[in-house]
Amino acid sequence: MFLESYTDLELSKQAELARMKRLATYLLALAVLIYIAASMFEGQAVWVGFIAATAEAAMIGAIADWFAVTALFRHPFGIAIPHTAIIPSRKDVIAQQFGSFVQQNFLSEDVISRKIRSMNLSRRVAKWILEKDNARAIAEQIMASLDGVVRVMNDEDIQVMIEGKIKDRIRDTSFAPLIGELLSFVTSGRRQQYLFDSTVDFCLYLLEDSEHDIKTKIGQETPWWFPESVDSAIYKQIVRSTSKMLYEIQVDALHPIRKRMIKSMNQFMDDLKHSPDIAEKETAIKRDVLEQPAVRDFTVSLWTDIKHLLLEQSENPDAELKQAIEDAVTRFGRNILKDEVLATKINGWAEDSGRYLIGTYGHEVADLIADTIENWDPQATAERIELQIGRDLQFIRINGTVIGGLAGLLIHTLTVLPGLFGFSF
Repeated sequence: MFLESYTDLELSKQAELARMKRLATYLLALAVLIYIAASMFEGQAVWVGFIAATAEAAMIGAIADWFAVTALFRHPFGIAIPHTAIIPSRKDVIAQQFGSFVQQNFLSEDVISRKIRSMNLSRRVAKWILEKDNARAIAEQIMASLDGVVRVMNDEDIQVMIEGKIKDRIRDTSFAPLIGELLSFVTSGRRQQYLFDSTVDFCLYLLEDSEHDIKTKIGQETPWWFPESVDSAIYKQIVRSTSKMLYEIQVDALHPIRKRMIKSMNQFMDDLKHSPDIAEKETAIKRDVLEQPAVRDFTVSLWTDIKHLLLEQSENPDAELKQAIEDAVTRFGRNILKDEVLATKINGWAEDSGRYLIGTYGHEVADLIADTIENWDPQATAERIELQIGRDLQFIRINGTVIGGLAGLLIHTLTVLPGLFGFSF
């Protein structure tokens, strides 16, 4: 026996099995004793024959059922009778059949789908989340997992990965067309007039704010003998002419300078979007930028800052990140209860996931069951199976004893009773 590897529950079952075996054996022994006693006194009274016949049939029934039950698990009396010790000898075949049986009847996609559908997982999850402290427990688990993941990560590997991702994204992103699209949006429709107005206002502000610089420059450019009044007149003429031109550009949509500005601006935006020369220049600029040590320093500091922040948040019981996760989990649970469409989608995702897992890995479970049983020792397998169902099988022996005795009594009665009344067949 392999009792040393049994659990307390299995030991309890072993004791119950032994008790049932003793009971069935005691009934057989009782039938034997009754038969022997009845045989000794059979000629002395008619009724003794009924007892002898009943006991004899009970013995036959008990022995036959003992043989049938025993043959499942071992060779009776150690004799290798054909078609006995069925479980040990056919263990591998039974293992394969049992694995297939479980897969076909318990791990089929339809069975799993019906079960998941009946569970209404979304509502169960939502109600569980909204129970006291469950959302906090989820947030704590997420933070603890995050802390563990961050601590075991190799900083250098992460930095290399971040650097590579940033560089790849910069290389793969065409910024010139984006800038061109942005400028096209900014200068489209009424925004173009607003842009011109803002530009004119800015230029007028510069003229007014740069009065001293302009007068100084005029004084430097004119002959030394020019009186200051002439320099002032020149400044006023320049400011007046420039202001007038800016105002005309602002109010006249067909002003030549305005048309040239719009044409140049449109050409510039189109070049940003489609010009191969600008695309080539952009590539060269990006290449030069990516070769700068500052990019490497940025990626190193980025991961360092992220890691420090995550560790700091995970160690703080009142961290904002944990509170944010807790709030998000709680909102998620409430949304499920309020939004029937969302709940239905989650149930559908769960059902689809279950079908996918069973369809993809269901045979793995069947193989696991089969392989596990195949690796068991044949005798140990027989003992463990007998431990689970042997108690009920002993009722077969008991019933065989009782039913056999009753059948023997009936047959003996039908045989003897007509003769007692003077009938013969």
